[in-house]
Amino acid sequence: MRSFILKKNIIQVYARTLSQIITSTEDLQKELEPYYTKLKTALDGDQLAGVSDADLADIQAEFQDGTDQYKQLNERLNKLQAPARFMGKHRNLTNAYQTYVDGCQAMTDSIQLADHKVDQNVFAAAETGQNEAMDHIIHLVTGILSTQA
Repeated sequence: MRSFILKKNIIQVYARTLSQIITSTEDLQKELEPYYTKLKTALDGDQLAGVSDADLADIQAEFQDGTDQYKQLNERLNKLQAPARFMGKHRNLTNAYQTYVDGCQAMTDSIQLADHKVDQNVFAAAETGQNEAMDHIIHLVTGILSTQA
């Protein structure tokens, strides 16, 4: 009986912590959305010249701050002890989250303040990589949390 209770507690702690990490990720995405939208709109309309140096620097700073927060969430995810039955999915999840973080850093690095430009190839690749990684993360988390009971 004690073993069952211990396993149940590990699963509950894992599910709760995983949910917190995902909620924090979603909250951070919402905070960064206006900066992303402003930059993406300017790039899509070939209007980057209309974005001031200060605004571009602000966007890059917000992206970097967000990426740093994603890195902290990633560290927390990597330290999280997964129950035995979720170890494979957890490993896939940590890999997908790392891919997401790497895409965020690449997008941030695509902004070249000194030249007032964005490396659009790097930006587009980062955007695609982030979207694919997030789709994978959502799929894995949904699978884990739907079977954790």
